[in-house]
Amino acid sequence: PAHSSKLAPIALLVTAYNRQERLERMLESVREDKDLLDIIIVDDGSTIPVNIEKFPDYSIHLIRHERNSGTMAASNTGLEYIMSKGYALIARLDSDDQALDRRFSKQLAFMREHPDVCVVGTRFLMVTPQGQVIRTSIRPYDDKDIRNYMHIDCCLHHPTLMFRSAVIRECGMYNTSYKAAGDYEFAMRIMREFRGANMRDVLVSYETGGSDSLSVRKRRRQAVNAMKVRLAYFNPLNIYSYIGVFYGLLSIMNLIQYLDRFKTLVLRFK
Repeated sequence: PAHSSKLAPIALLVTAYNRQERLERMLESVREDKDLLDIIIVDDGSTIPVNIEKFPDYSIHLIRHERNSGTMAASNTGLEYIMSKGYALIARLDSDDQALDRRFSKQLAFMREHPDVCVVGTRFLMVTPQGQVIRTSIRPYDDKDIRNYMHIDCCLHHPTLMFRSAVIRECGMYNTSYKAAGDYEFAMRIMREFRGANMRDVLVSYETGGSDSLSVRKRRRQAVNAMKVRLAYFNPLNIYSYIGVFYGLLSIMNLIQYLDRFKTLVLRFK
């Protein structure tokens, strides 16, 4: 892979576990912005190790775990490397997902224009594994709305994030004890200390099997972990904390048909 002693403006952190084909598709999706990126891939113990030979013109640093340790632990391995090198900006993208419309150029420009913002997400397309668009996300965009809505659900969508390395120095890395909701807890912790924003641009294609693809047991486990985050950051002076607990109970009881309707009622921004 192409390497330079000079750091790229952005360290893109990707974890992968048995996702070779999807990882290659993801790497193709960032080609237009590749000169802005040093890509750090943590292969989290894939049965067949990740192969990056198709991308000799990219700056890629590949780290391999001998055993699968989970997404949050693999992310921390990547963050340790990134922080040791001194990058100023860190971006995330999952191996299943794709960047759209020169995402990294736009986020980099946003961060340069808004030095007070330390974490920025974007809107995203939710798509099936076959590429069919399910819906386009609706997000709160400014700091106050994000700060409130985070008590209900994670509105800084993890695969869309770019954040300053100061965030890691101040807030620490991922908390692996939250398992299925580690990204939610990470974003909540950041928003307790720093200003955040969401861009109105749709800059990520996020692959999901849809709600029907998750087993009831797995969905409930995710809901329980998310509720732990809401309770850990519960603010008795913020009505959104109470709304979030109610929303979390709907999730745990698997009343999924009411969840989107409930969020639509609460989201009063376009």
